[in-house]
Amino acid sequence: MSTLTKKALIVESPRGPSIAGTRTTVFSIMDSLKSGSSREVIKDLFLTSEEQLEAVLEYIAAHREEVEREYAEIVRRSIERKEIYEQVFWKHSPIPPETPVDEQRRILRQKLVDRQRSSQPDNEHHNSPRS
Repeated sequence: MSTLTKKALIVESPRGPSIAGTRTTVFSIMDSLKSGSSREVIKDLFLTSEEQLEAVLEYIAAHREEVEREYAEIVRRSIERKEIYEQVFWKHSPIPPETPVDEQRRILRQKLVDRQRSSQPDNEHHNSPRS
C-alpha cells in the first residue's frame, strides 16, 4: 500500500489526528502504546484493523516531535482536570480525604444499607392478612 493511501487513513479532527471514519485519535493509540499494550490488545480495544494501526504508527513516526508535544499537553491537562475534580469531590464529600480507603468503604457501605432500609416499604402492613 502506498504512503499516500495510508495517509488518507489518518485525518485531522477537532480532537486531533484520528483514524478516518472513527472517533479514535492518534493520541488514544499512543496512550495505549506508552502503557505497554500489545498491538493485538490495541486493535481489540479500539476496534481497529492492522492497516489502521499501521497507519497510526507511521503517522506517529513521521510527526514524532509534534505528536509528542501535543500528547504531553493532553496528559498535563488531564492531570490538572483530575486534581480539580478531586478537590470538588472532597469538598462535598462527607468523608475526610485522609480517611483510610478501607474505612471509606465501610462508611459508604453502611450509608448504602441505611438508605436501602429507609426506602423499603414497611412489610408489616403489606403482609397482614385481610379480615
